[in-house]
Amino acid sequence: EIFTFPTTRQLARWLVDHPASRLQLRIMNSSGVMEAVSALAADVGFIEGPQTHADLQVFPWIADDLIIVASPQHPLARTAPTNRQLQRAVWALREPGSGTREAADRWLFESLGPLLIEFEVDSTEALKRIAAQGIALTCLPRRAVEEQLLSGVLAEVRTRLPRATRRLAMVLHRGRRPSRSTREFIALCRGLA
Repeated sequence: EIFTFPTTRQLARWLVDHPASRLQLRIMNSSGVMEAVSALAADVGFIEGPQTHADLQVFPWIADDLIIVASPQHPLARTAPTNRQLQRAVWALREPGSGTREAADRWLFESLGPLLIEFEVDSTEALKRIAAQGIALTCLPRRAVEEQLLSGVLAEVRTRLPRATRRLAMVLHRGRRPSRSTREFIALCRGLA
């Protein structure tokens, strides 16, 4: 769910500046985004790279850190847990096929080995709610949980794990020249980086 990053204010400003344009925002995992852009059902998509497709051009966009978050009341949010404690904890992660899940699997499995994954969810918002209730730990992009961290709804679990950065990319169809408003929307998104 990469496109939870632009703020409502930025999207609203773009729509005011482009009253004749129609902005349809669909949230899906990276493979779904690539399918939509390659089928010309979307003008631009945002995915976790590196991904390739014969019909698509993939451009680097931004980098974002993955972090582990939990309820501030979760026992592992109150201390610096050991790798063994993290491995034995209950986890909620994105569904297989999600770019966030693939990046989390690489990072967490390399560092911790197999985890106790009790929840596989296709929504970042649902994962935030599960974590906020103290039910499980989750691994999400820092940008996706910034508001919840600032408000105290979620807490970052301070670990000894190496830093995990994921690369996000913008995807366009090779055979379609973007319209002027699409080019301006892309410029807005690049400005968010």
